[in-house]
Amino acid sequence: MSKTKYKILCVEDEIDIRENIAEILRDEGYDVFEADNGKNGFEKFLQVNPDMVISDIKMPQLDGYDFLKLVRENKNVRNNATPFIFLSALGGKDNVIKGIDLSANDYLLKPVDFDLLMAKVKEKISNTGRINERHQRIMKRLKKQVAVVLPSDIFSYLDVIGQTAKALQDQPYGPLPHHGYHQDFSKIYLNSLKIRAVINNAVDEQLIDERINANEDVYNCYDLLEEFIMALNPVIAKRIEIDNTHSKNFLPMIKCDNLVIFEALRKILAGILRIDENCKVAISLFLDYRNQISIIFYSVAQQNIDYEIDLNKFINCYEIQKILDKQSCRFEILDNRKDSAILTIPNHRVIINSN
Repeated sequence: MSKTKYKILCVEDEIDIRENIAEILRDEGYDVFEADNGKNGFEKFLQVNPDMVISDIKMPQLDGYDFLKLVRENKNVRNNATPFIFLSALGGKDNVIKGIDLSANDYLLKPVDFDLLMAKVKEKISNTGRINERHQRIMKRLKKQVAVVLPSDIFSYLDVIGQTAKALQDQPYGPLPHHGYHQDFSKIYLNSLKIRAVINNAVDEQLIDERINANEDVYNCYDLLEEFIMALNPVIAKRIEIDNTHSKNFLPMIKCDNLVIFEALRKILAGILRIDENCKVAISLFLDYRNQISIIFYSVAQQNIDYEIDLNKFINCYEIQKILDKQSCRFEILDNRKDSAILTIPNHRVIINSN
């Protein structure tokens, strides 16, 4: 383990299970906090700001889903993207989707396999470290983007203001009201107006789009997927099905570079369709509580198979994530359903209609 002592919150109403989990985690060097239901768990979460949460689903007063929803929606929580692992006797597709809708990271079925739990904890902690590193890269890229947006003239104007102000401190013209002060005050005023105009132009939305996001446009998610599928070989296209339960306008529009999304889709679908020649891909889309759009890919076997499908064997997640990093999107194969994967479009790319 790294020298950092990670904090884990364990929320479970069955005291024996909670104490066993807490003891094992402490033996591994983690700092563990406990709560016996979702209500107390949320209060403890606000107090300690843990790096990870392990929570039961069925609990008195406040269940695991509502606990997670409180965390994700509460604006006072400093980091509401904390990884969640749910403990449950439920593992069906509907429960998986509900958990994803609330941005849960994983499920673990009861009775708890403690070796598997520890493996998942270490994996999530490691992923958190990688996410932090990626955040640092994004911040560096943002600084470069700001340098592109803000023209160099702004520094010249600031220099004039700074030098003039410094000169005035020494009262070179004698005490006020010498006329020389008025000339220098005029310089300060005019250059402040120039700075205001430069900044207003620099942060103009249209200008930023033209300079930084020249390849981005606004798309309907369903149209984007259909456009991609229509360009495929018809034999391949027939093996891909988009859930049409809702109308195309069910989801808000997104702003993205379609070529980046297409490149990621190509690798995702190619990987799933490699499972066998009869395999199909079912695609579902929905908007979660954080206003992110999730695109879920399910591998659908057309005949009985005597093995469990694991998309990790067919898809290079690192390669796809590297592509999607260009648009700050996320891709992962679900830990509790390894025959399924999810592409998440962040909320800053989702255009929510305020009407």
